[in-house]
Amino acid sequence: MTLVMGIRRNRASLALGLAASVAAVGLETAVCWFLLNDRLPDIVMVYLLGVVLLAVRFGYAASLPATVLSVAAVDFFFTVPYFSFDVADKRLLLTFVLMGFVASVISNQTERIRRREIRTAKLYAMSRELSVARATDDMANVADRHVRDAFGSEAWLLFPDGSGGIRNGGPQPASVLPETVLARAGEMIVRDATVRADRDSGVIGAERLVALHGTLGIVGVLVVRPPAHTRFRSAASRGLLDAFAGQIALAVERARFADEAQRAQLEVQKERLRNALLSSVSHDLKTPLGVIKGAVTALIEQGDKLPPGRHGEYLHTISAEATRLNRLLRNLLAMTSLEAGAIRVRREWQPLEEIVGVALNRLEEQLENRPVQVRIASDVSLVSCDATLLEQVLINLVENATKYTPPSSPIRIMARRSGDTVEVEVADSGDGVAEGQREAIFEKFHRAATKAAGMGLGLTICRGIITAHGGRIWCENRDEGGASFRFTLPLGSGAPATNELPEVSDEA
Repeated sequence: MTLVMGIRRNRASLALGLAASVAAVGLETAVCWFLLNDRLPDIVMVYLLGVVLLAVRFGYAASLPATVLSVAAVDFFFTVPYFSFDVADKRLLLTFVLMGFVASVISNQTERIRRREIRTAKLYAMSRELSVARATDDMANVADRHVRDAFGSEAWLLFPDGSGGIRNGGPQPASVLPETVLARAGEMIVRDATVRADRDSGVIGAERLVALHGTLGIVGVLVVRPPAHTRFRSAASRGLLDAFAGQIALAVERARFADEAQRAQLEVQKERLRNALLSSVSHDLKTPLGVIKGAVTALIEQGDKLPPGRHGEYLHTISAEATRLNRLLRNLLAMTSLEAGAIRVRREWQPLEEIVGVALNRLEEQLENRPVQVRIASDVSLVSCDATLLEQVLINLVENATKYTPPSSPIRIMARRSGDTVEVEVADSGDGVAEGQREAIFEKFHRAATKAAGMGLGLTICRGIITAHGGRIWCENRDEGGASFRFTLPLGSGAPATNELPEVSDEA
């Protein structure tokens, strides 16, 4: 099919060029007849100009016929005897010869420039598309399309598969290639052989193999099957194919370097995360363990010698630090699940008021001296969510408010409808969050104040859970002072009756 289309295009181009040359010579003859009848040098220049214009626009298909027709027209119409190909002045024969020679040289040079421009344009077009391609398969598709357009040839891009073999990256199935071609391509890739683009080592049967040389070796092989009437006989076509191969090799190598750089960056980020996690764990777990150890040691060593008040104070300290330790481990486990993508949202219709109540009950000790206001609009009393995960979000947000606000300042929890979502707000009366920190506080291990206890994972976990629910979470400063943490949840449809709702577990 490619060969037939190429022949048809060539025939159409020849017919169009011949028609253009006849029309141009006819027009030039009319102009010279009426305007330059007795000025032979000017007449010759007009015909030469026509040859140049035809060569630029149509190439050899028009310029060569125009050269012959131009010499014949000058002889027939503008030399004595007129309307005859006889030449009375034999000296004009040299003029005709020189005219034909000059026209041929101009036509040849113009055609070379034209073809070079076409090749440059094709190479630039392919390079531009390769520069935005990211995967090797995308590059193979680009290369296949441009090789077909430039040479009318079928093309295959073969890459190493990572296990000592080769794989096909383009749209053309490699199974149609002869076994000898696949074997030679595999040898070139696996052994990293240097293959010259000549008939002895670069051509097997009807296929031409061109190695894609990168800076570190051969990154693939371009296999081209040209039409039978071309076979890359000209040096220009072979040079263009080599240029195509060079651009493809650079693009493939760039993609590989980019992938390696990305993997290296991920490794660096993982290493930084691991170091930050170890540093945070070693500090934040060591503190409550040290306090618990000290209190238990005092109880064991002093025993009945301790006053009743001090005895109860030690027990209270052990309980508080154990709760803190449990919270740190809970956040670590939740963060690990988020990073591994192991969190699965199990949506059920739940009363939002009960979820809030369970979360506040779990924070009873931290909220002992704080007034907490809860306002839930009647049209959002039911939400479709994972109750356990949503409790975790509310616990982290309320706990965060207790860390960064005065001990007796109030906390407000509100829920209302906002468009097709439920918007929940946890607001405090502290100092608020600095303008440049409102996004950063949701990053891992980031804390707005270094004196605050914790590893800086609570808000990160909140964002992960809310995102898994299809909502979003953000922070704003209140006009009356303090920070307002808000998140949204999709409303959903088909809410059940209240008596059909599952019970909310209040177990830790």
